[in-house]
Amino acid sequence: MEKLLQWSIASSQGDKEAMARAGQPDPKLLQQLFGGGGPDDPTLMKESMAVIMNPEVDVETKLVAFDNFEMLIENLDNANNIENLKLWEPLLEVLNQTKEEELRAAALSIIGTAVQNNVNSQNNFMEYNQGLRSIIEIASDEEKPLDVRTKAFYALSNLIRNHKDMSDKFFKLNGLNCIAPVLSNPAVKPKLKMRAVALLTAYLSSVRIDEDLINVLRKDGVVESTIECLSEEANLNIIDRVLSFLSQLISSGIKFNEQELHKLNEGYEHIEPLKDRLNEDDYLAVKYVL
Repeated sequence: MEKLLQWSIASSQGDKEAMARAGQPDPKLLQQLFGGGGPDDPTLMKESMAVIMNPEVDVETKLVAFDNFEMLIENLDNANNIENLKLWEPLLEVLNQTKEEELRAAALSIIGTAVQNNVNSQNNFMEYNQGLRSIIEIASDEEKPLDVRTKAFYALSNLIRNHKDMSDKFFKLNGLNCIAPVLSNPAVKPKLKMRAVALLTAYLSSVRIDEDLINVLRKDGVVESTIECLSEEANLNIIDRVLSFLSQLISSGIKFNEQELHKLNEGYEHIEPLKDRLNEDDYLAVKYVL
């Protein structure tokens, strides 16, 4: 399997020298994989993970194995098989121990994809006590590369969305603390800010929106930093996501305080020229309280 992956990479790049080094793959193996009667998906998942965990395999080949693994677990049954095949532990090992950030990003992407709209995989992941804590730490680490942090926020959003127990655990681990620093930092790239707002809305999908919650969000700086995005952002997708979040609060009966209303007014002066390009319902719902 490893030899086939190396040959496949070299072939796709037209690198004849690398193809020669890898050697021609076994025609029978090619027929099994790309013809009929090849290994079933669980076998391919285990073989991909074996490549990923092999210390003698280069990073590029491991990334191909990660891509193959992620394509397989886009199937719901295969995603649930991660637990049956005991593959969560090696995934978390990559997440916590690898020195290659590209591999860490790939592991985070697989976690996010496996648990997306999949309560069984969400439940399975909860059994690994350090898993959620590790992802929160990565999302909060400003020294991590953009792609790694973005994938960490992606994984967190899918882990907690519509899952109260996971959201409660996320809260107890101070997961909300990773949001405000991203939204309030003007140097942060839009892609990461979008993921931060998505994490916030994912959290709201699993909890009761009331004064107790809004006070927690205020304490963590989440409400203020989110509103300030309206004054500072030019990215329409981020503005739309912020308006959706604020509209959720309003529809749940939340009242903004004087300082928040002042910042909202400033934000609306900034986004007024963009209103025809924004979600009309959310735009009007928030403007109504001003």
